[in-house]
Parts: sequence; structure tokens; C-alpha cells
Amino acid sequence: MKKIVFSALLLFSSAVYADDLTDANKFLQSKAYPQALDLYKKLAQAGNAEAQFHLGEMYLYGEGVGVDAVQAGQWFGQASKAGNKNADAALALMASRVERKGDIDYYVNSYAGEDIALSKMKCVTPVIPEFSKTKRQIRAVADSVDAWMTCYNSFVSKLNASLPPGKAIPSAIEALMNEQEFEKAKLRMDVAYARVSADGRELAQKILAQRDEWQARTEKYLLAENKKIQTENEMSELDRSRSANTPQWVTSPVPNK
Repeated sequence: MKKIVFSALLLFSSAVYADDLTDANKFLQSKAYPQALDLYKKLAQAGNAEAQFHLGEMYLYGEGVGVDAVQAGQWFGQASKAGNKNADAALALMASRVERKGDIDYYVNSYAGEDIALSKMKCVTPVIPEFSKTKRQIRAVADSVDAWMTCYNSFVSKLNASLPPGKAIPSAIEALMNEQEFEKAKLRMDVAYARVSADGRELAQKILAQRDEWQARTEKYLLAENKKIQTENEMSELDRSRSANTPQWVTSPVPNK
């Protein structure tokens, strides 16, 4: 009789644990982390491998609890010993996190946008003189400014292709990040992109302002030169006109006295 009672209690206990696991999984999926954490802890301590795995995840990614790699590793280890294959993969992921720690830290704590900076494009800065005197000089300056602007537009396109922040993080690195790390990396990248964009725009405005000043001075110089040439031509024409209208006086020889 005791055996039957024991079996009934065991079946009832398994059913309760199954319900708790279902509820815990629903809480985790809806990001109700405190409720999920409580249930997973109870189930994990009772030896449930799936709960041990999910509890390890929560410690690994800081879901409803502070990030704790030691706790995560312990729970993954217990789940792995119980035959949970997901736990095996999680332990491998943790090992990869250790190996790629420098890459993760770079995006989270050090990224400054150097990979998409305007300087990375190596645009040749145009040399813009005070003004130009010949068509060849004018064409050379205009071409150099156009070439720089084409390079600058490529920089803008590359920057836009990197948006939204976080998109440019290599997928292999992103897969190793926890949620807090990824959000922190995105925030850092957002700030870096804004600074890189502002620096590039400031330089573009400076070069275009120099071009406009050069163009205005060149036009002024050419206008003055054309006016000078026109004046000289008019004077030459006046001189020719005077020469044509001047009488040719015939002088008779002075008789000898």
C-alpha cells in the first residue's frame, strides 16, 4: 500500500514540476524575469536539466539577475551532466566568450568609429588657390574638388550602410554578447557615428566654402582681365581710327635762297 501511495505522490510531483516548467518558460519568453527565475531555481535545485540550462542562461545574459559567469557555468555543467545538449552548446559558447573577450570589449568599451571614419577613405584634399588665371588652372581645381566630393559621398554611403548602430558588429561577435553588452555597444556606436558624421560634414563644408571663395575671386579676376583687354582693344581701335583719318600732308621742298 505504501508503494502505491508513493507512486501516486511521485506522479503528482512530476505533474506539478511539468506545470512549473511550462510556466517558467512562458515567463522567460515574455521577459517576466523575476517570476521565471524563482521557478527555474526551484526546478533546477530539484534536478530538472532543462531548468538548470535556462537558469544558466539567465545568469549568463543577466536576465533578471546580475551577470554571473561562474553561476552560469555551474548550472550549464549540471545540465550537461544530465544530458542536456543545449547546455553543451552553452558551455562551448562560454569558452568562445573567453577566447573573444578582446573583440567583445572593443565594441562595448573602445569602439570609436575608426572603421568608417572619413580618414579611412583616404580622400585627396583639394589644393584650392586664392584664384585661378587660366582655363587649365580652373579645370584642375574644379576636378580636384569634384573628386573629393565623390569620395566624401562614398563615405556617407558607407556610414549609412552601417546603420542602425549595432548592425556592423560581426555576427560571430554579436552571438557571444549578452543583452547588456549589445545594448551598451549600440549606444557607443551611435555616439561614434554621430561624431564621425559631424567631423566629415564640417570638413565638407569647409572645402565647399573655400571653393566658393575661390570661384568668386576667380570670376572677379577674369572680369577685370576681360575689361582690361576690352579697354586695350578699344584704345587700339581708336588709335587705328585716328591714323586712318589723319591727312597726309605734302611738304614742298624749301627753295634755296
